[in-house]
Amino acid sequence: MTDVATKPRPGTSLRGFSAPILLVGALVVVPVAFGLLFNSWTAPDDEAYVRMAFATVAGATLAIATVVGLLVDRIIRRATASTIAIFAVIALVVVPYELNAISGAAELLVTRLNM
Repeated sequence: MTDVATKPRPGTSLRGFSAPILLVGALVVVPVAFGLLFNSWTAPDDEAYVRMAFATVAGATLAIATVVGLLVDRIIRRATASTIAIFAVIALVVVPYELNAISGAAELLVTRLNM
């Protein structure tokens, strides 16, 4: 009787974490947690506005890094063309959306600080 080590198919996991878990965590859970953590629960002052803007930027940056990282991981691991295409479409949707969120946070910060 031989003991055969089973490995996941190439392109199905990233160091023990599956792609759906990474996507949900980076696109939903962490940005919402940042928003709740750095929200001003009283009347906000200038420091609170800056904290909230930086939380938005940090969440968006994490989302962009995650989708691009997963796409690069799939390409390096030589996943199937359909898998690479799916992750490319996800990246093409998420990256512009998050860049727009960063721009909106900057504009809102300038507006709130009356600059």
